Amino acid sequence: MEPKIEQRTRFVMAVLIDNEWSLYHRLSSEQADSISDYPSFQRHKLTASTNSSGFSESLGQEQLKLFQQEGISIHELRRTCEGSFQNLAEKIYHSWSSGELSVKRTWGGVLEDAETISYEHSACLLPEDVLILKEPENGVSSKKLVTWNVNSIRSRMNVLLQWLEKHQPEVLCLQETKVEDQLFPSWELEQAGYKSYWYGQKTYNGVAILSRQPLTDIRKGFENQYDSENARLISGIWKGIRIINVYVPQGQNTESEKFPYKLEFLQQLHQEISSESYSDLPIIMVGDFNVALDPGDVNDPEAMFGHVSYHPSEHEKMNAFLDQDSSKPEHLQFHDIFRRFDSREHQFTWWDFRTRGYERGEGMRIDHILASSSLLKQITNCSIDSMVRGEEKPSDHAPVLCEIEI
Repeated sequence: MEPKIEQRTRFVMAVLIDNEWSLYHRLSSEQADSISDYPSFQRHKLTASTNSSGFSESLGQEQLKLFQQEGISIHELRRTCEGSFQNLAEKIYHSWSSGELSVKRTWGGVLEDAETISYEHSACLLPEDVLILKEPENGVSSKKLVTWNVNSIRSRMNVLLQWLEKHQPEVLCLQETKVEDQLFPSWELEQAGYKSYWYGQKTYNGVAILSRQPLTDIRKGFENQYDSENARLISGIWKGIRIINVYVPQGQNTESEKFPYKLEFLQQLHQEISSESYSDLPIIMVGDFNVALDPGDVNDPEAMFGHVSYHPSEHEKMNAFLDQDSSKPEHLQFHDIFRRFDSREHQFTWWDFRTRGYERGEGMRIDHILASSSLLKQITNCSIDSMVRGEEKPSDHAPVLCEIEI
């Protein structure tokens, strides 16, 4: 029989084939076009769920118990769900993509022979697939938080989407998106399972935060309107932590007027996060700071000393964040997280295209993750994915990842 489409959104399509509902997710344009050729195809806009674990409003107590323990099939969920099955489908896919549930494909209902199905962008759930909601031990799970200067998000979309699928971070902070707000590729990122918050401009600068879960209290730019013509700062609250994403001016050279602008920016940034409006929430501040913090962060510290990105005046401004003055509130006592886990020299995050720096092994570590003292026990690792810099059409920066138990 021909497929009958019950509902369609850019996220989920429910298709009735042989009187059973299958869920198709992240359809390619070719797939969508082929299905839409059927006369019975109808489109309806759905409201995406913003709570990947809030299944209680769609399921009864017995169904929830099965979901959490033995597992429950798509067919059974369809039959017993309370309210909109399409909204429930959104929650299922969001939880699957974020690793909160597992999918067992039984091929005939024999759970002992089930195959675990991994999440993919164009994933499909079949009627007899069994879903099991994962419960993290002691209510704590490890999440990846990442910073990456992508050097034009539209030019790196393929690289970015492949990287997201491979590493599955919970939060990704991007710099140098270089795109106006109305052209930000939020749709493509939603297909990958991420909610996007962005602050951009044409050709230059631009910052964004991608998150599996919704953020709150989104702030763009400086509260005092400093540097309002440049999109370099965005923040939001994630799981009780203020995430700050910043793209610090490069400074060009020490004789340029852009160098004092860089120093002023760092000072304004310190004032911004120290203001009362930021309350006392713990902070993770990430981004491209365009400052190498110690001798091991540059290829030749003697030759670099006094130059832009490795200058005493820049270090002074960065030390305002990093000095462990006990008189400062704990949430403003920041730590260089990478150096808590890796003391090796020449672990770079940026390599110059013009000098073939990556091929020559010459770069700088100028992308950082700084975190409040109160978060140190929760952060279990930090690393640089330098391999992506050697792939096709890369950014000149590499992602920096940290893992946090939360």
